[in-house]
Amino acid sequence: MPHHRLTDLYPREKLATALPPPGGWRPLPPAADRAAWGRVPASTRGRLLDLTARHLADELPPLPADGFTAYGRTGDRQRYEHAYFARRTRLNAAVLRTLLLGPGAASAELDAVVRLICAELTWCLPAHELGHSAQGDPAPDPTRPTVDLFAADTAALLAHTRLLVCDELPAETERVLVREVRARVLAPFRERDDWWWLGRSGERLNNWTSWIVSNVLPAALLLEESADTLLASVSRAVDTLDRYLACAPADGGCDEGIWYWWRSGASYFECLENLADATGEQGAFALPGTAALARYPVTAHIAGDWYVNFADGRPLLGHVEPGLLHRYGVRVGEPEVAQLATATPPAGSLAAPDVSLARLVTPLLDADWQSAAERPGRAPLPRQRWLPDTELLVARERAGDPEGLFLAAKGGHNDEFHNHNDVGSFVLAHRGRPVVIDLGVGTYSRQTFGPDRYDIWTMGSAWHNLPLVDGHQQASGARHTAREVTATLTDRSATLSLDLAATWPDEAGIERWDRTLTLRRAAADTGPAEVSVTDRWRLSSPPEALALHLVTTHPVDVGPTPGSLLLGAPGHRVLLGYDAAAFSLEAEERAVDDAKLASVWGATVHRVRLIATAPAAEGHTRLTFRAADTGAADTGAADTGEHADAD
Repeated sequence: MPHHRLTDLYPREKLATALPPPGGWRPLPPAADRAAWGRVPASTRGRLLDLTARHLADELPPLPADGFTAYGRTGDRQRYEHAYFARRTRLNAAVLRTLLLGPGAASAELDAVVRLICAELTWCLPAHELGHSAQGDPAPDPTRPTVDLFAADTAALLAHTRLLVCDELPAETERVLVREVRARVLAPFRERDDWWWLGRSGERLNNWTSWIVSNVLPAALLLEESADTLLASVSRAVDTLDRYLACAPADGGCDEGIWYWWRSGASYFECLENLADATGEQGAFALPGTAALARYPVTAHIAGDWYVNFADGRPLLGHVEPGLLHRYGVRVGEPEVAQLATATPPAGSLAAPDVSLARLVTPLLDADWQSAAERPGRAPLPRQRWLPDTELLVARERAGDPEGLFLAAKGGHNDEFHNHNDVGSFVLAHRGRPVVIDLGVGTYSRQTFGPDRYDIWTMGSAWHNLPLVDGHQQASGARHTAREVTATLTDRSATLSLDLAATWPDEAGIERWDRTLTLRRAAADTGPAEVSVTDRWRLSSPPEALALHLVTTHPVDVGPTPGSLLLGAPGHRVLLGYDAAAFSLEAEERAVDDAKLASVWGATVHRVRLIATAPAAEGHTRLTFRAADTGAADTGAADTGEHADAD
């Protein structure tokens, strides 16, 4: 009888006999095992040693004493988090340098930063702290620690540090390390039921659950002090992961955005790896949802470093660990996932929180991955995929070829995790680079996850590729959803059709708004490949204003014929066709003053506003996009350099 839940595979009575004794699980060899760590390939060793030297040379900023009150009063997350993560990055670098060069390579740094971290009042970030002062400011209570993403992350970092370089730490430092991990994370995880991310009261679960458990589980396996506490922690982890998997869409999609997949689906896989390694039970890799989760990065991949970035996703992934992706693909029998890993460059940084110690070092001793990495492959780039639960369509002109047109379009609703009000929006790429874009998310602040989230310009529908009717943007909430969603995929085309009327507030008076997005492939009888966006609407009364918005990367140029525009970077341009008799054009430039956004899009982004000249209660229009730059020699040399070059 097939298993459908982790608790079927890992019932408590089985765990009681299958788990190793406390401290008996040793997933990685210590730095003193020079035969093991001497097998790291020379090229990888050199690259990583350069990174460790750079990070260890950085000045370590002090942790602001007023970090929690400052966050409570200004909403600024960055000053405290910069110093907080700098310490963890320093520890990543010191451990890695010791593994690569041998004991003694970074002893002073190891002892100093471990003591600094263990002396922190809390390992929870101000933005996540559950305790508050009388003034309402976050106020950590050391006697009742909050287990958030990064408290759990810190526990796993320290547990792996002890595993790998214990001989480098003075006995007192090691004792404090073990004591603090147990008190701050392991005991609260076992004993408290009020963490929402446990899902014990029916909460919807997201990356918090798998991310936290992926850190608590190895910390427990490495540092729990008795068989009883170890069994309690692992049993609770298994129960929690079952609830996470029950909340995950059957199609494996990640509505939080592609960056969060690396801390959601990928973290879930790490949990399964650790359970399988500790107990010998491998059946979790055959659970129906496990392989589906693995496929999402392949689906969301545009080309090169570019990914579909709906929600709080990042379109450029710079610090992922492809060795983990490769193991995931191999373990669940998904060759395209493993293939994408070989086409993905390794992390170019050791910086927390994007990089965790276990993810960083585990692939170094994975012989299968090291062999595959020596033969970089081409990304799979499937021709088309439809995720019916997530309501995400992706399609490209030709399978395996980044050169043609690419379309990603979404349905869904406006209460998704890390939601943007963007139902019906789309991303259009040409020759491997986005042209009609989703801006993604800027630097996090208190507002990002507060009641004024949609006042942030990148979050509302006006800066997505959507209509604006009488100034009304889409509204937030689960009832503001796509209806009558249909995807049709054939050899010649891929189409998503949906009614967007419910995504607006009632006062907008929108009775029907049918949007159809199609990628049609080149054919002798229909001509070159084309993406079309057709809108057909019925309103309760004629609007005073109606506009179609398109967000793009570069200044807009007039096309060769009336009703045509050139969009995108040189070498990646597309020709937009629109009804010039019914719509007038406004082109806007907006300065990008957020460092996180600017690192992707450059100093400015642009918005095309096609404004109805005689807006009516009923109407329809069609936009078309065709390749304008097709020559391989046109690589963007004419670009001014003002925008980030991420090809």
